[in-house]
Amino acid sequence: MPSLMITSGDKAGAHFVLGHRTLAIGRDPARDIQITDPKVSRKHALVRHVEGAYLIGAAKALNGVIINGEAIEEERALSEGDVITLGDTNLQFTMSDNPDATNMLHKRKDAARENRDKNTLM
Repeated sequence: MPSLMITSGDKAGAHFVLGHRTLAIGRDPARDIQITDPKVSRKHALVRHVEGAYLIGAAKALNGVIINGEAIEEERALSEGDVITLGDTNLQFTMSDNPDATNMLHKRKDAARENRDKNTLM
């Protein structure tokens, strides 16, 4: 099953299986994939499944979305091995299944709203 794995940052090693629904990525605990990096917006990016492809685009990201070192302006299809940079956090996209990894989408979020707001860059 396609997935994203955090390869650097606070939650390095966390694995998120992508399904067929849209997933929100951001610092807010309400996001499907929470990244507690202070350079990540509360609602930073969206990953969508469209006709067999996975697309990523910025939501309300002040720092934008970078794929393989290139800032993207609009939604872009993900390819095997793409490295997605959000703030100081890197995630890697893969189409293959990793049966040994725990799907972190079903785990409790790390940061409460107080911590999220305290870490907001102004």
